[in-house]
Amino acid sequence: MISIMNPEFISFYSHLMIAFLLSGASFYGIKWLAHGEPKGPERVFWCLAINILHRPLLTLPWVLFILYSAHYWPGLERSDVNETLQLIQKLILTIYPAWFIWEISLNMPEVLDSMGERWRERLSPSVIARSVQLIIVVSTLLSLAQAFGYSLSTLLAFGGIGGIILGLAAKDWLANFFGGLMLMLDRPFTEGDWIRSPDRSIEGHIEKVGWRLTKIRTFDRRPIYVPNSIFTGIVVENATRMKNRRMIENFALRYEDIGKIPRILSRIDDLVQQVPEVDSREPHYAVFIRYDDSALLCQVRVHITRTDRVGFLKAQQSILLLIAAVVNEEGALFAYPTRRILSDGSITQ
Repeated sequence: MISIMNPEFISFYSHLMIAFLLSGASFYGIKWLAHGEPKGPERVFWCLAINILHRPLLTLPWVLFILYSAHYWPGLERSDVNETLQLIQKLILTIYPAWFIWEISLNMPEVLDSMGERWRERLSPSVIARSVQLIIVVSTLLSLAQAFGYSLSTLLAFGGIGGIILGLAAKDWLANFFGGLMLMLDRPFTEGDWIRSPDRSIEGHIEKVGWRLTKIRTFDRRPIYVPNSIFTGIVVENATRMKNRRMIENFALRYEDIGKIPRILSRIDDLVQQVPEVDSREPHYAVFIRYDDSALLCQVRVHITRTDRVGFLKAQQSILLLIAAVVNEEGALFAYPTRRILSDGSITQ
């Protein structure tokens, strides 16, 4: 019988106490850091680091203690549980790093934000996160299988045969899977974008791009679920990425006001460029385009920087009211359909 005063037992108990102390220190240290986070640009990175590391740090002392116990438990070399403890050690060394990387993948949008806007524009958080998670799952399962004594080459060979069978049985699922992968790599749209397809009755805001389905919320607030393989064969218009929206508006003046048209159109073209929402770098004009049946048809074209529908309509309203004000100030009138009847006097009431 081994005495509890044995130096090996004393070492074991001391390491157990150290694990308790480190676990408590990690808990209160993370709590203190969360309340004492810095202000300014470093705050995002600070909060992100705490959010990613707090769970792995809380368990790290106990992981180290278990690994120590698996090696230095008194009399372990004579114990029947030696192989079991060694297996536990392999499991911990496989799962713990995978867990740490998994925590990072769960916070990938914040990680890219902390690296700067340039990285966020170049890389897709969902693509990186899901790719990392897929690699973690596959590599962890293979490592665990190897730890339990299975041959890695046998597993890979079986996986190749199984992959062929699975591909034949689930070709539609695989088409959607690779369609989703292409969407995440090419990024024709991202979550939150407003898209429409002239080929299909699809229009709305992207809520989620999954591996198999893309969830779209239509303007009447109904969700639709589109298989990802559909997007590989249709045209998709991403309205959110418009730099501006074009406004083309026709208005008609009376034939009696033909002499006033040059000044009216010149003033409209100058004043429209002073509207804050108008992009003056884009082509613009206010011109007389046609003699109509009962009016002189004019046209105004500008580009508006507000791409959202509400903002665009408000800017368009300002321009239309500006046109009306100029026409009124110049003493002209808008035309409306009229008909002149010529009579020889024989018409009676």
